[in-house]
Amino acid sequence: MCPSLDGTYDLQGHRGARGKRPENTIPAFQYCIENHMTTIELDINLTKDQQLIVCHDTVLNRKICRFENGKPPPPIPIKDLTVAKLKQLDCGVANHVDFPEQISVKGAQLLTLSEFFEFVQDFERHHYRLKPIRFNIETKFGKDYTRSDVSLAARMMVKAITDAGMTERATVQSFVLDVLPEIKRLNRRIQTSALFELGVVQAVLTKSSFSCGREEIIQKALAAGADIISPHFLYVNPKFIQRCHSYNKRVLPWVLNDEKMMQDFLDLGVDGIISDYPDRLYRVYSKWAGDLNRNA
Repeated sequence: MCPSLDGTYDLQGHRGARGKRPENTIPAFQYCIENHMTTIELDINLTKDQQLIVCHDTVLNRKICRFENGKPPPPIPIKDLTVAKLKQLDCGVANHVDFPEQISVKGAQLLTLSEFFEFVQDFERHHYRLKPIRFNIETKFGKDYTRSDVSLAARMMVKAITDAGMTERATVQSFVLDVLPEIKRLNRRIQTSALFELGVVQAVLTKSSFSCGREEIIQKALAAGADIISPHFLYVNPKFIQRCHSYNKRVLPWVLNDEKMMQDFLDLGVDGIISDYPDRLYRVYSKWAGDLNRNA
């Protein structure tokens, strides 16, 4: 077993708890907190009226949202819709076919980022014994994003985080690495995380060598000034973790849902795990940490 960079482990509920409750909704966030995660992972889009809405997809997702009449929405870009229009959607009623354990919650609406922070603050006031949870907030951009879109999203994100008093509890992550230096420029106390997807070629090469782009993504994360490197889990092997740790960068792979894989990655020395199933992740981590302490 290899240790994490600083001996701590960040357990993150992906989109709150996508495997158990409708993603990026209050029921998912509450489930995440109640199942002992250290961090809620969530997604943000910019709306037509320049507000930050908690939503993963850059276009309306007809698989998970419905209008009041039960009909799925057309694939309209989120940036072309106002918050008022988006709140007409029920994004909890539809059962997600990929997550059979997910319990639908009729009437679950999309939230603004400010409303999300208000929910967390209110929940913590009523559950004051709980350890304050952290936030890993992904900024989403459509394929046709511009430099001004990146700058605007960064400004709005930093303002929302600072206005809520969550600077020390928030990380901003993105696949669009250009936004990360902007976040740091506006508020250096906010942590940033560089996300990396796995391409088809890289997926083949991960089985055989370090030349599948692992070193390249490390250098990209360093150039963006990211505090954390968050790759698709297939990028992660012992040498990759060692290289990241040599630069004092934490490694946070996504998305791990298999319990045996969770344990294996903890053994490798990752600094945390992002999972759709907070209950599984906490169960695996608790047993793993208990065994580690008994064998120390």
